[in-house]
Amino acid sequence: MAATRLELNLIRLLSRCEALAAERRDPEEWRLEKYVAALEDMLRELKKQSSKPAPELLNEYSRKVDFLKGLLEAEKLSSSTEKALANQFLAPGRTPTTAKERTPATKTVHLQTKARCTGQMRSELLGTVCSLLLYRLSCLCAAASQVSQAGWGGTSLSVNPGHGHVIHVGNWEELI
Repeated sequence: MAATRLELNLIRLLSRCEALAAERRDPEEWRLEKYVAALEDMLRELKKQSSKPAPELLNEYSRKVDFLKGLLEAEKLSSSTEKALANQFLAPGRTPTTAKERTPATKTVHLQTKARCTGQMRSELLGTVCSLLLYRLSCLCAAASQVSQAGWGGTSLSVNPGHGHVIHVGNWEELI
């Protein structure tokens, strides 16, 4: 059976939404959210029509729209850990939306989003670890400064990142 005008419009808008979701967007970007809401309305109308597509096709459209809706909801979460967890529960579409696609765009978007969330979590964790190391290093520098002011001689502090986490403190052997 030939696709109705509504189904063709749904496919076009769905393809556009998948392309928008694949791009890195500004958090203030409003188009995708409005487009997904329009997709939901179109899907509801398509299900009501007398000449509706096959149930498998309707299920695939619903799956893709639900995926996009879940993706938008996951982006609104505050922490990257919550985003990554929410992203794991999203189910991308199983079939390509257009004939040009080899793999479903929603699957590609899902993988991109997963990688982005993982990268954000990694940078947050490394940022925390680096901050902690810098704090401890500044404490050591302050201690070395106090030792040199106390008159224990030529106390020096140097960090040698080439040998792991080695911190060399000159003349501290005398204190130990």
